Amino acid sequence: MAKIFKHKTDIPFFDYKDVKTLQRFVNMYGQIETRKKTGLTESQQRRLSVAIKRARHLALLPFVANS
Repeated sequence: MAKIFKHKTDIPFFDYKDVKTLQRFVNMYGQIETRKKTGLTESQQRRLSVAIKRARHLALLPFVANS
C-alpha cells in the first residue's frame, strides 16, 4: 500500500475549492481514504474530511461514484 504523500507536511492546508487535490484523497467508490493510506496526521485528516464534505455540499465533488 503506497502512501499518497512522502512527507506529512506536503500540504498544510486543504481548500474545498481545490477539487483536483481533494480527488486524490477519494477512492473510486467516493469514500474518503484512511489515514494509513494518505499518510496524514490526525488534524490534517480532519481538515481534509471537512474540506471534502464542504465540496460535496457545494456539488464540486460527488457523494458517490458514477456507476
